[in-house]
Amino acid sequence: MRSVPARFLAIAFVAALSGCATIQRVPVSTDPGGASVYLDGKLVCSATPCSVEAENNKTHLLTVIKDGYRQKDIALRPAPSPGGGTQLSPDMVTLRLNKPGELDPRDPDSVVDKAVDMGMKVLGRMLEGDGQQQPREDPWSAPGK
Repeated sequence: MRSVPARFLAIAFVAALSGCATIQRVPVSTDPGGASVYLDGKLVCSATPCSVEAENNKTHLLTVIKDGYRQKDIALRPAPSPGGGTQLSPDMVTLRLNKPGELDPRDPDSVVDKAVDMGMKVLGRMLEGDGQQQPREDPWSAPGK
C-alpha cells in the first residue's frame, strides 16, 4: 500500500518539473557585427553573431552594445509556443546598429530623440529672439483697438 503513494509522488514530481523553464537558444546578429551582448546585465557574448541561452519562462532584457553606436535594448518575453508550452519572443534577434546622430525611421527612440532635439533648437531660437514671430492683429477686433 505504501508503494502507491510513493509512485504517485514520483509521477507528480516529474509532472511538476515538466512545467519548469527550459533553456532556449536565441541567435543574435548585428550590422555591423562585433557587438557585445548582455542578458539581464551579464555579458553573454563578446562579439556578434552569436547565440544566447535563456530560460523561456520569464522576461529577459537583451542589451547590445558596440563602441561608436547607439545601445539597443530588446525585451525577450515568454509567449505561447505552437506546440504547447512557452518560447521566448522574439526567437531570433537581428539588429542594424546606428551611430548616435543617425536617424532610423524604424526605431521609435531614434525618431523621438531627433524630434525632441529639433524642438529644443526651435525653442532656443525663439527664446533668443532669433525665430520670434511678430505679433499679428486680431482679425476679429474692431479697427483701431
